[in-house]
Amino acid sequence: MGTVFGKILKNSRVERLRMTVRKASLLAGACAVCATFAGEALAQNHSYIATMRSANKSYFFVSQSIDGEVGHNTMNGQRSSVDALTGAVNPDARGSWGQTWQGFGIGTHVGLELLKFVQFTAGHTFVNLRNKDDGMENMDGSRLNAGARLVFSAPVGNLEVGGGILASRMDYQNRMDSASLYGSGYYYTLGMNHFFSSQVSFFGNVKMNTENLVRGGGSDSISSMQTSSTLIGCGFSVWL
Repeated sequence: MGTVFGKILKNSRVERLRMTVRKASLLAGACAVCATFAGEALAQNHSYIATMRSANKSYFFVSQSIDGEVGHNTMNGQRSSVDALTGAVNPDARGSWGQTWQGFGIGTHVGLELLKFVQFTAGHTFVNLRNKDDGMENMDGSRLNAGARLVFSAPVGNLEVGGGILASRMDYQNRMDSASLYGSGYYYTLGMNHFFSSQVSFFGNVKMNTENLVRGGGSDSISSMQTSSTLIGCGFSVWL
């Protein structure tokens, strides 16, 4: 009797497990179908809006963005060194050394689009960076940019390719040493912009920045800095 009851209980558990697996499979299938239709709907919505926007009208837009940044900095200035022959330490040696820096930026930008093909942009970004290997060495400040982009229509999101110039003011801090750095540079950008409506769009982009910064005041432990960084960011635009 106990054996029969055990078999019935076991079969019941197996059947419940099978039903659970079936329900999970049906749910996963339904989610996949919904995701497919949602993706198609978003693509169709963007394509429709992009097509209906007039090439004879100029569009003004305001954007908000956030970027993650990582890059290689070549530092020039005063740094302690050790003589290879005598082992003597020279605290006032001057030279160059490389470092990896990382951080983020929050930007606000304005732009004007002409003919649905050319965009002129300008903006300001608050930047916060630090030495990847030394958290006590950091740099923050402002970065201005101005440039142009070419826009190519695509079904899911418009492809944007461009470049421009940079102007920066940074406050450098390394423990007790601090300095103000000023400089300029240039950038290239590649991105995609997706319209959710005729007035709101979401974008993602990749930028390559190159800058040359020089000391404008403060400690002479750092005299200049050459930066080469990669930024990956996203944000949204409001079209007026």
